[in-house]
Amino acid sequence: MSTDTSKFFVTRPPRPMLARDADSVYWMSRYVERAEHIARILLVNSNLLIDVGDLAPELQERQWQSLMSIMRVGEPPPVTDPVGVLATAMTETPAPHRVAQYMTFSTDNPNSLFNCISRARENARGVRETISAEMWENLNTLYWTLRDAPARFDESPEDVYRQMMIGSMLFQGLSDQTLQHDQRWHFTQLGKFLERIDVTARVIATKFTLLKSLESKLEAPIRNIHWMSVLRSCCSIEAYRRNNIGDMEPVRVATFLILEPDFPRSIRFCVTQAHDAIASIRAEVHPQAIDPAERALGRLKTQLEYAEASEILRPGVPQYCERIQQDILEAAMAIQATYFLH
Repeated sequence: MSTDTSKFFVTRPPRPMLARDADSVYWMSRYVERAEHIARILLVNSNLLIDVGDLAPELQERQWQSLMSIMRVGEPPPVTDPVGVLATAMTETPAPHRVAQYMTFSTDNPNSLFNCISRARENARGVRETISAEMWENLNTLYWTLRDAPARFDESPEDVYRQMMIGSMLFQGLSDQTLQHDQRWHFTQLGKFLERIDVTARVIATKFTLLKSLESKLEAPIRNIHWMSVLRSCCSIEAYRRNNIGDMEPVRVATFLILEPDFPRSIRFCVTQAHDAIASIRAEVHPQAIDPAERALGRLKTQLEYAEASEILRPGVPQYCERIQQDILEAAMAIQATYFLH
């Protein structure tokens, strides 16, 4: 006798996540991604000064100032206070050390590594039942690693940066492999890719402006090293070299980082992924509705799909990147209004 088992399995339509849970998962992912970018930019900037040798004090100061501009933070104070422990740095601390301390440990800097990881961990703590145990353990390990890092930072800052970068990538892998690919996962994807677009656009705009102003002062080999550092800041030097042979052409670098369709660190690729994520959330929660964030990202996705290098050069690379940032800000505000503020 056949048995109808369908009555034992009731299919329920997906329900929206609680606004506070969606908000926490989204910002957890954004802060982890931001921490990875900060660590990589600090590491690349430190290595760049080794590669190019001695720079004039003015150029070295501008190089470190560009890092502050990318992360939208003000001038660091002359004496830093890493994680509540007063540093012994003097007023005349060199710019590299002063900026590195401020961007790594300062509790007064909202975009320091320590604050980003702390905020990611606090958001994860609020949704521990929503994320996997492996994700929480990874974030907790990153937090305590960074908390204990000041004692050894002066001896080996590069190790601290690499630990943060690897920890972020491990977190992303754990998110992909241990979360069900439902709304929770889509919100982590959305946070990750919106943050990546925003920081990458700022790296391109800031470095393009700086290096174009220094072009006449730099010899070709040194100029190439500087443009290679831009690619390394976006984790894309090897991918660029597979597609481009010869010297580092500024326009080619910018075009690759903005328009490359298949590279996971390019702006176009990230916009496509962010659009797919918000479309999946909308399809689950409001299948008949029109989502303003999906509309904003869809417009930007289409624009980048059909864009050419000449369209980037027409307004100027920095201006083109600023326009992308405005579109991402519009999408982020729409996400907040639609999913978090209710």
